[in-house]
Amino acid sequence: MRPLIGILLETFPNASEPFILDEILELERQGLNLHIFSLRYPPEQPQQKDMALVQAPVTYVPSLLPTFNRTKEKELIAAQVDLFQQDSGTYVQTLKRYLKRDEEDRVNEFLQGGYLARQMQKLGITHFHVHLSQVSSATAEIAQAFSGLSYSLTVHTKDSYHRDPAVLDHCMAKAEFVFTCSDYNRRHLASISTSCTPIHVAYHGIDAARFSPVPKPPQPAVPLIVSTGNFCEGTGFFYLIKACHLLKQNGLSFHCLIAGDGPLEDSMRQQIRELDLSQHITLVQNPDQEQLIDYYQQAELFVLPCLSTDDDHRDGIPQVLLKVMAMEIPVISTTILGISELVESYVNGILVPEKDALSLGQAMEMLLRQPNLKTNLGKIGRFMVLDKFGLSSNVGLIKCLLLNATQQQTIKFPTQVTLLRHLNERHIA
Repeated sequence: MRPLIGILLETFPNASEPFILDEILELERQGLNLHIFSLRYPPEQPQQKDMALVQAPVTYVPSLLPTFNRTKEKELIAAQVDLFQQDSGTYVQTLKRYLKRDEEDRVNEFLQGGYLARQMQKLGITHFHVHLSQVSSATAEIAQAFSGLSYSLTVHTKDSYHRDPAVLDHCMAKAEFVFTCSDYNRRHLASISTSCTPIHVAYHGIDAARFSPVPKPPQPAVPLIVSTGNFCEGTGFFYLIKACHLLKQNGLSFHCLIAGDGPLEDSMRQQIRELDLSQHITLVQNPDQEQLIDYYQQAELFVLPCLSTDDDHRDGIPQVLLKVMAMEIPVISTTILGISELVESYVNGILVPEKDALSLGQAMEMLLRQPNLKTNLGKIGRFMVLDKFGLSSNVGLIKCLLLNATQQQTIKFPTQVTLLRHLNERHIA
């Protein structure tokens, strides 16, 4: 019988984290038996197309936030009663420990952690994997204190740099192992960690069969430059707009399509008007994945001028770069975070300094004027993605470590399900 592995997420599904859905689907393709736990219901948003492919059941952990619900309160309290009756000593120790915390939502976290622990006991889960967030990390620790189960972590880029280092260190110390999505992040987490918890790199791979090149005619008279992302500071779109202004001043024909959504849309539109670029730049609001693929197939260049910020909008290696490179589209980006682990300048793309519209514009002009260079960078880019960032190989590492953890924990902490199976096997023999 395949072991059952728990996956704990703050919100599932989450349209802003498509790589998590890709990972879950690939884990299932590779034979893992999963049960997903979500601490929050997703907001009203278009359903991700691939959600229908998920085989794992999803349990939404009851919560008293943001609004109180009597039925959910009864479910949460029932789990607490069960845990107390099982082991009153462990229950009291866990309760004392978490009553010392200062967070306003500590009671809800405690109740959710107890419910999670009880559900995993009932299902026979011996190990669970947590996609780290402020909410999920606290709940996971409470569930572990109640159940004795092991857990592992994925620390995403925004949590690597936005969370208190001491809190991150504490979370990693409790985990069996940690994944992150770039070696840049791994080095950062290693500098924080005071424990011996192993930290592994598992890149957010892509399904290269879905993002494959299509035949294109020779470079059109008005080449299309594409960029996508949140309309926020971190994607650096203001510098892309300035670079397009430089292309116009230099007499190049082009059209730039920027697709996304976010708080800076009005400011971007104003900048486009002030630089008289309305005939050269189009903003497209929140297109779906199929629309984006259509834009990529028409693109001569993909430009993503990321910059370092203190907000949550960070990508270790933006997944969109993997997608377009797999389609043999030459890319221009910046030298921040883990992007240089994917793009080697003038080998499979071009990197320029962040916040440098002049260098960005010069790189764009070079590729538009040199179609052979553009083609060569695109072909080598696809080879690099297939070689290092395939979804199957990177998720394979996660699969192996998760399976190993379940085997170790089955020996250390045999659940009621495991014991019953062992007794039945002895009786049959």
